[in-house]
Order: sequence, then C-alpha cells, then structure tokens
Amino acid sequence: MESYDVVIVGAGPAGLKCAEVLGGTGLSILVLEKNTTIGKKTCAGGLSVLDRKFPLPLHKALTFRECSVVLNGRGHTLYPLYPIYTIDRIDLGQYQSELLRRHENIIIETGTAVREITDAHVMAAEKRKISFRYLVGADGSTSIVRRYLGLESRLYIGMHYVIPEVHEKMVWFLDPGLLGSGYGWIFPHRAFTSAGVYFNPALIPPKKARETLDKLLEGYGIDNRKAGFSAAPVNCLYRGTRFRNIFLAGDAAGLVSACTGEGIAYALTSGEDIARHLLDTTYDFDNIRKILTYKKRQEFILSIFDRLPFLQSILFRLVIELIRVPAFQRYYVGELETGAAHLAENEKR
Repeated sequence: MESYDVVIVGAGPAGLKCAEVLGGTGLSILVLEKNTTIGKKTCAGGLSVLDRKFPLPLHKALTFRECSVVLNGRGHTLYPLYPIYTIDRIDLGQYQSELLRRHENIIIETGTAVREITDAHVMAAEKRKISFRYLVGADGSTSIVRRYLGLESRLYIGMHYVIPEVHEKMVWFLDPGLLGSGYGWIFPHRAFTSAGVYFNPALIPPKKARETLDKLLEGYGIDNRKAGFSAAPVNCLYRGTRFRNIFLAGDAAGLVSACTGEGIAYALTSGEDIARHLLDTTYDFDNIRKILTYKKRQEFILSIFDRLPFLQSILFRLVIELIRVPAFQRYYVGELETGAAHLAENEKR
C-alpha cells in the first residue's frame, strides 16, 4: 500500500495552494485530480480584491476598472474601488501546478478519481489503496470527502456559454422577475467571453434560468450559436474546515459566497490556511475566519432579498447606489491588506 503524509483530493485553486505551501517541507504530498486537464471548470473566472494578496498570473488576465450593471433593462456604470480581473481557469491551474514542479516532495496525478475513503486511506481505480496521515478534500461542490464526513450541502448553480469572441465590457444583469436574487454576467477574457447566469435552483428552475440567459444575450446582441455550454453546482454551506485528520477546502468546504458565487479567493485562502495548520498546529485558520466575515455579510444581504421578493428591484437599486460609496465597497466586497510592493510584483506576473 502506498503511503503519504498528506493526500489532497482535487487540483483546483484550493488543493494546489495547499500543496504549494507544503512544498519543500519534510512532508510527502500526493495530489489526486480526477480530470486529465488541471483547471477545467464551469467558472466565470472573476478575481476580486480578496484575491490580490496571492501571487497570480495577472499578465494572463484582463483588467476592468469599470463595469456595467443592467437592472430591469436600464444600464448603470460602476467604478470598483479595486479593479476586477478575469482569468481563464485553465491558465490559473497551469500556473499553480507549475509552481509545484520544483518541489520533490509533491506528486500530482491527473486522471485519478478517488472512489472510497476511510479515516486512514483512499481507494482509487483498480483497488489502489493509498494511506495518509492527513487528507485534504479540495474536490469541489460534489466532494466525495465531504460526503464521507456526512455533511449536507446547499447548492446554487452557475451556467455559462464560452463565446469565441472577446466582448469589450464587463456586464452584470439583474432582473428579479426572471432570476430573483440571482444575476447574469458577461465576463470577457483574453481569448473568449464567458456569458452566464448564477441562481438558486430552489427558487429558479434551471430550464427557466437557461431560457433567461438566452434571452439576455439575444437582447444584448451576443450570438451564442457557436458557443460551448456548461453548468455546475456551487456549494455554499460552510460547516467547518477540520474534522480530526481530514480537512475541507474551497468549494468542498462550502467556502463560496452564496450571494455572488465568488469562490477563487476562498479556495486560495483555505488551501493556504490548511497547509499552515499542518505545519504548525497552533495556527488557528485566522485567514479563513477573516474571509468568512465577507461571506456572512453578503449572505445576510442575500437573505433580505430572498425574504422580500416583491421588493427586490428596489433593493437592487439601493445596493447599486451604495456600491458607489468606497466605505460600503470595503465593507461588502473587501479591501486590500497587502503592501504596494507586493501589488506591483503581482502586476508583473
């Protein structure tokens, strides 16, 4: 039987960040990824201010210092206090995985799905048994590690078209009559445009959501006939990070904002914090607790929207006006915690 100190299930931002922090230590690390391509996922690829503390390949991202918000067909222009970036998830995954190749204590296996879990080992295909001291579940919203722990999930859905043209503007669509408290988006990337909707399937049927997306794109003059389509659930129910010798990170932990669907920053933060705890058990997941503050604030506002559906248009208009206020942006979206030197270096990457 193979044996490793740490087995990480999932090579998304959380799993790769956890492995990166553990690189070069005395621990043996195995990262198992069920897909053959690292980074491939249904995701708009947005990076907010909460991602800025991490070194990221921003030279492969697009920068937006303004965005359009269309509420019930009426446009508004907003200027974020901090720029929003969009990055192809495959580019992000390849960047992160390349950082691991310099560490001899890390092995990454793609095309390897975990089929069974116990407190001491995982089973892969052909009865392959791999033991561990610590297990990190970073395997997304349908996490097998989370299911083994017996934790329930609360799922939202994101669906999008990958359009082979680059749109010039970042656009958010708000239409309570069609999407409730959800939203539509147009997120341009360097080589394509992601155009999708994010919604609560308990309130909006997926079929209606896709019809709404098609209607929004048609009204905005975007041809999606040659676009690839995909959809995926997002788990927003956080129930903790550590469970004895098993840890949950990112989407598997429910570390996603139910309000916005933002998950990359939560994934990077939790992956780093789990690794720091493994290296020093006195470390108490300080950054996870900090980022949870924004998740709770956003989801509190979301709960007001969902309790008052007949007032959603008015509430959206209020939020649009509030988001113009820098203090509210810092409260609701987040603020920079890193120095100018780090940001300048990050911009060069």
